[in-house]
This record gives sequence, C-alpha cells and structure tokens, in this order.
Amino acid sequence: MRSLLAATLALASALALLAAEMAPAATTDPAAALPGATALAPLERAGQIERHTPETLWERIDGEAELYKSYGLAASAHARYETPSDPDRRVELSAFSFTDPLGAFGVFAAFRPPECDGRGLGNGGCIDDYQGFFWQGHLFVLADASGSAASRPLDLRRALEAAAALLGPAPEPPAPLPAFFGHAAGVRYQPLHLLGRSALPPGLEGSAGGTVVFISTAPADAAAALAWIEAYRAVLKEPVVGEHEGRRTLSGTDPALGPVVLATGARGIAGARSSPDAPGVRELLLKLLTLAGPPASGGR
Repeated sequence: MRSLLAATLALASALALLAAEMAPAATTDPAAALPGATALAPLERAGQIERHTPETLWERIDGEAELYKSYGLAASAHARYETPSDPDRRVELSAFSFTDPLGAFGVFAAFRPPECDGRGLGNGGCIDDYQGFFWQGHLFVLADASGSAASRPLDLRRALEAAAALLGPAPEPPAPLPAFFGHAAGVRYQPLHLLGRSALPPGLEGSAGGTVVFISTAPADAAAALAWIEAYRAVLKEPVVGEHEGRRTLSGTDPALGPVVLATGARGIAGARSSPDAPGVRELLLKLLTLAGPPASGGR
C-alpha cells in the first residue's frame, strides 16, 4: 500500500513539474513583440532588430530615455518596416521591457490620452491615426506609422495586433491594479513617490467612487508603513494621528494638495485627497488596502 502511495505521489509530482514546464510564461524579451521580416507584407523589415540598454537608449530616443528609465526600463528592441514601392509608407515599432509590470503600465498611463481606443490589445492599448501602443505584462509596445490616409491606419493596427499576437494571452494585471476595482482608466503609476512627496513610497493614483485616491505599491511591513506615515506627517499642516478599525490613520492639510487622509497597515498605505469626515472615506481606504494584494509579513 505504501509503495503504491509513493508511486502515486511521484507520478503526481512529475506531472505537476511537466505542467509547469509546459505552461506559457510571460516574456520579458522586448524583441519577442517584433513581427518577422515579412509578417507585415507588403511592408518588410528594414535591416536587423536594434537593441538598447537603459544606458544606450538615448541614442535611439534622445530626450525621452529618462522617462523610460524612471519606470524601471530593463531593455528595448526596435524595428522599421517599409516598402520600396512607396518610400513614405512605413511603421516604426518599439518594444520596451521593464523590471516590473507596473513600470510597463506606468509608461502606458503616461502616454494614454483622455480618450483611448485600443480594445483587445494586451492589458490595455490606444490607437489613433498616427501612433498606437499597448502594455502587456512587463512590456510596453509603441508603433508610429506614416503613409497615405488609406494605408496608414491599417498598417498601424496590423503592426500592433501582430505584436500582441506574438506575446500571447495577456496575463492578469499586478495586484495593486484590482485595488481600483478592476478599472484602470485614469489611474497613474508614480514610480518615484506619491503626490510629489519623497516621504511616501511609489504607488498608484486614481479615483474610486468619485474620490481621488492613492495607494502604495512598495513592499512594506507594518513598521515601514508607520515610518512613512511619520515622515509625511511632517509635511502636513495641523496633522492628526488616529486609529480606525485597527489601522493607523493620518489626516491634515497638504500645502499643495489640500485636505488628505491616509490609512496604513501591513499592505502599505492608502490615502484620499479628502477630509477625514467625508462620508465613507475611511472605509474606502480600508477596502483599497484589503484589495491591494496579499499582506506583507509583520502583521498590522
């Protein structure tokens, strides 16, 4: 009986290992998003794929390289597709890989206009007449097209759809995004610090139920979250420290932002640009903290 059980466990272990090896993994290689030389016919890739590191990206896009680096750029790949019969018709396609999916989302949000149509592209996309882009997992893909009014929009969409198809199904967004109730439109990722305050860690800023809210995405334990609260406390006018359902709270007036209220715990910090006595604001912050991924070690 024991030998049968051992054999069963060994077989289950082997099958689990095989399934893990066969499961598709999200790629972080930016060149994986660039279609083959003839995949966009009649456009053909001109030359080889051009690759850059964070240190050399300025050679490709001088002036914008620092933006990508601030979001945690790891590498980039670039290709140009054109046709000899029409020199004005071409597509420039670039893919950028980031150390964290929030970095890819952050650049996407930085490029995203108020009105955005890019349904079906990765984790989210936008396409207009001359430019389109999307983010998926660790990658941000950007395309620019030129040519006639008849060919340009079609070339642009085909290039982005081909890139998205190469990457396969989009993975689930990182945990802090569902904290905004699964709706990322209008949410921005601040890679350096929240609200322009070095006292607060990186995070997302957006709205929930009409209230402007923000949430830390930095790894934290309870002690680190309290230290951030204390550092931000020094920025506020008339700060008030309290407790709400077992969570430390801080409220006051930010000289640049007006009334703010924050709640903290093992999941980091959630806050609102609001007064603490606004109806339901504290409960909203606790909900954000609950939805923003698993708790870190150290308790509340």
